Amino acid sequence: MTNLTRRSFLASGAVFGIGGIETRSSSLSTLRSESETTLRLKTSGTVESKDVCYLPRSFAADCGVSEGQQVRLYYNGDPALFTVCLHDGKFGAVSEGGRGRLGASSGSYVVDVDTQVVHPSIGREAASERGEFIERVVSGASSVVALAPHGGYIEYGTDSQAVWFAERCGATAWYCSGWWPEGGAYRRWHVPSTEIHPASFPKLEQIAGSGFDAAVSFHGWSEPHLAVGGTASEERRVEIRDAIEAVTEGAFEVRLSTDATRSGTASDNVVNRLTTSGRDGVQIEQPSLAREEYGQCIAEAVADVFASRVE
Repeated sequence: MTNLTRRSFLASGAVFGIGGIETRSSSLSTLRSESETTLRLKTSGTVESKDVCYLPRSFAADCGVSEGQQVRLYYNGDPALFTVCLHDGKFGAVSEGGRGRLGASSGSYVVDVDTQVVHPSIGREAASERGEFIERVVSGASSVVALAPHGGYIEYGTDSQAVWFAERCGATAWYCSGWWPEGGAYRRWHVPSTEIHPASFPKLEQIAGSGFDAAVSFHGWSEPHLAVGGTASEERRVEIRDAIEAVTEGAFEVRLSTDATRSGTASDNVVNRLTTSGRDGVQIEQPSLAREEYGQCIAEAVADVFASRVE
C-alpha cells in the first residue's frame, strides 16, 4: 500500500484552503451513492490486515479510487470501511479478519464498492438512528486542531471531547462519528489513524493544508489506564499528563504512552500529519471510565495546556 506521507497529505488539502468550514451539523438524507459498483471478493491469506481490501487496478480506475484511500464495502446491504490496496488480480480480496468485519461467508462473495465514505448530508440524530458514519469540522481562530476520528459509538465520547477542547481554547476541531444498531460501530467504521486519507474525508481535506502549529487527537481503548503519546515534546506531554491527573484525582492511572502500536508517534498518523512540523501531535488514549465520567474535564484540562502555550 502506498504510504501517505505528510507532504502528500498537506498537498491534498492545499487547493481547498479553510473556507466554507461548517460550524455546526447540517441535516439530512440517505446513502447509497452513484459511485457504487459490484465486485466479487475472495478471502486471502496474503492480505495481512483486517482493515485492508485489495481491488483490481482496472476496477479501481473505473471507480476513480486510488491506493491508500478508503471505500465502503457492502455485503448483504451492510457496510464496512476498508483501505484500498491495488493488485493485478481479477477479483477483490480481504483477509479472514476482513471477511469477519463484513459478516460474509467463506469462499467468494459479491460486495458493492462505494467510494463515498462519509454520509454527505445526514444529521447526527438520524445518523445515530440509521447506523451511519459522518464527519464534521468546527472552525477556530487558533493554530491548534483537535481530532476525534473515531467518535459516536466507535470510541464513545471522543467526538464530544474534540468539540469541548475547541470551545475551550478557540481551536479548530475535526471529528467523525459512527453508529451501528445493537453495537458493532467499531467493526464497521474504524479506520486506523495512520491510514486516514483526506481524499476520502472531504471536511478533513478542507483543513489538511492549514499548517497547524499543534494537534491533539482523542481516542478510546480497552486498557484501564490513560496514555499520553504523540510526537510532541516530552515536556508538553508531561504537562498534559499532569493536567489530566489533577482533574481526575486518581480515578485511573495517567501515564506517558509506552505502547509501541498505539503511541501516536508514527509520521503518517493523522495527528502528526496535520502539524506544520510533523512533530507536534499529541494522541490521548483513554479507558471507558475516562471518557464516560471525565470526558469534558479532560478535554478542557488539555485545552488549558495548549492555551497557556499560545499565550
